[in-house]
Amino acid sequence: MKKISVIIPCYNIARWIDRCIASVAVQTIGLDSMEVICVDDASTDGTWERLQKWEQKFPEHMLLIRQDVNRRQGAARNLGLRHASAPYIAFVDGDDWLEPDYFEQLYAPIAHQSYDVVACGAATDPSASLVYFDEKSRGEGEGQALCSDTVERKKEMLIQKPLNIFAWAKIIRKELLLDHQIYFPEGLLYEDNYWYPLLHIYADTIYIVQKRLYHYFMRDSSTVHAMNDPHHLDRVTIQLIKWEDYEKRGLLQSYRAELEYDGLYCAMHFMRCLVFRYDRPSFSYYQLQREVLRQRIPDDIMALYADTFSGLDRILFNALYQALDAESFQKFIEQARWYIYNKG
Repeated sequence: MKKISVIIPCYNIARWIDRCIASVAVQTIGLDSMEVICVDDASTDGTWERLQKWEQKFPEHMLLIRQDVNRRQGAARNLGLRHASAPYIAFVDGDDWLEPDYFEQLYAPIAHQSYDVVACGAATDPSASLVYFDEKSRGEGEGQALCSDTVERKKEMLIQKPLNIFAWAKIIRKELLLDHQIYFPEGLLYEDNYWYPLLHIYADTIYIVQKRLYHYFMRDSSTVHAMNDPHHLDRVTIQLIKWEDYEKRGLLQSYRAELEYDGLYCAMHFMRCLVFRYDRPSFSYYQLQREVLRQRIPDDIMALYADTFSGLDRILFNALYQALDAESFQKFIEQARWYIYNKG
């Protein structure tokens, strides 16, 4: 019986997909324990042909799905989840790669207890080839079991984010995702921003493997690093979707303060985008973000956070807390850039 369904969304990563799947194929847990579901999101660069070669090599362990229209990574993950048959789900981005014992390490705690989520550490890796961490880089700390079955404990989880803010570097009990309808927004970027708070709220039993086992490939050509692209505005759209969903789920009754703080956290990341992903940041984008934030976080609550930030974060927070005019906004951009280039 398959233990883990590995879902890999793929879009125009012909240059990198072989490395990703090669790292899956050599997993010490064994291919018989996994089903590998690759969802090609209407690639145009030969990604599909490379996936077909891997399917020919491992026909009993791979399922390929091809979408005719690009619907972004969230839709690809949702589609993979609908086809998954194993009790645990792993999301792996197609340009990233895994340590050889990634799944063995993540699945080992489940042999003793059925955890909702087992997560591990990750590290940014700019390597162009398939390389692995040395023992020092991996870390060898003792694992930690976390119980999060009370409202107070879940509030702590929302602030501490022990499961990180990404879909990868973890395995998740499939029924947890299905029972609580923890899916991804479709047709948008930054879909993880919607997804991770729900995971922290609904997961009751968690295990943290204190090792870096996931390689996150940082490349300038990725969509999240693109310059002057309007899709960065998806960060704000996700904030709107999240808040509407929280209201429908009734989560604001118990977790309003923590979700307000998360909203501020996401808004500050959008401000970073304005500063560093646009040559000439849009003042109207800033106005939109500030309006979305202030409609959800009252000024008196924002005031409580004023002394909790320092450095660049303080500069970003002040821009959201204050109502900047166009001239002040440009001064803010210059100040933030000066800080990161001279202090960061």
